Amino acid sequence: MKMSFFRTLAFCAYTTLTACGEERPQAAITFRVVDDFGKPVEGATVAMSTFHHWEPGEGFGKDVTDIFTGETNKEGIVTITGQSLRGEFSYSWRPLPGFYRGGGGKQKFTSTIDGKWQPQNPAIDIVVKRVINPIPMYARKVGEMPNVLRIPESGKPIGFDLIASDWVAPNGKGMTADLIFKLERRYTSVEEPFEAKLTVTFSNEGDGIQSVLAAPFVGSDLKLPRHAPEHGYAPELVKRTGRPAANKPIETATREDQNYFFRVRTVLDEKKQVKSALYGKLDGDIRFDVINGNPAYLLFTYYLNPEANDRNMEFDVKRNRFGQLPDLQRPSSP
Repeated sequence: MKMSFFRTLAFCAYTTLTACGEERPQAAITFRVVDDFGKPVEGATVAMSTFHHWEPGEGFGKDVTDIFTGETNKEGIVTITGQSLRGEFSYSWRPLPGFYRGGGGKQKFTSTIDGKWQPQNPAIDIVVKRVINPIPMYARKVGEMPNVLRIPESGKPIGFDLIASDWVAPNGKGMTADLIFKLERRYTSVEEPFEAKLTVTFSNEGDGIQSVLAAPFVGSDLKLPRHAPEHGYAPELVKRTGRPAANKPIETATREDQNYFFRVRTVLDEKKQVKSALYGKLDGDIRFDVINGNPAYLLFTYYLNPEANDRNMEFDVKRNRFGQLPDLQRPSSP
């Protein structure tokens, strides 16, 4: 079947375009792969990919990419060249034994001179993280369907036991209120103006939480620092969501790059110094859903180091203290 004139124009707009008279200028990028201690990584394969053409098919069809690769030398350096129609590249590295997966990003060129993308041969560092000391931890994703975690009631502080992974009695089997959640809400329907506030507090003086930003799906599987901070924990965290007025979008403080460290079960000495405590981290933000939950569903992923005063946050995925969890409850990163 012959392609119509208009379909030919569309094909030339979205497919190889080389056959339609469009050139593909050359790009070069020099990568330097180092570990998180600044040491060069030799023998790492770096790959950069770029759009090649659009291929008609089911639905809207699909984009086909070109991939160019190279291997780092003793200095951890490799220069990779390749042609690109759009001048946009994604880059990543293939993991080596003893390293966590991840480490990559994007490079967008802005113009061409004499058939070469500009700026010519930019230098990009890729930082990859070594596996140093992964340890057993209590690690769990809570609140995902169908294993939802419903806040039992609003207007009342309710404790959650991280080791039992349940609400404290009488709402669950937990014994220690590590995290205390209090939901306050004014809600009638999703179309109407509403507001809801979730406050997170703790049981002990010295307990607390602190923010750490790290974008998801970018960088290492070990996206947060290896050790929780020794200081800087706040005794309270407040999350809000709501619709300020009819026909206005829902507003929320949830961020895709939001994560937290926390400290619980803290015991202070006579000088108010930490004598004993447990440290952990939250992978991603704390989310709560008052639209589908009654009064709300709660969603978060946590890692708790069970050894007192040990701030190591490098989780051994093969040694979860909860055992082999179902996929919906299993954290996806160390």
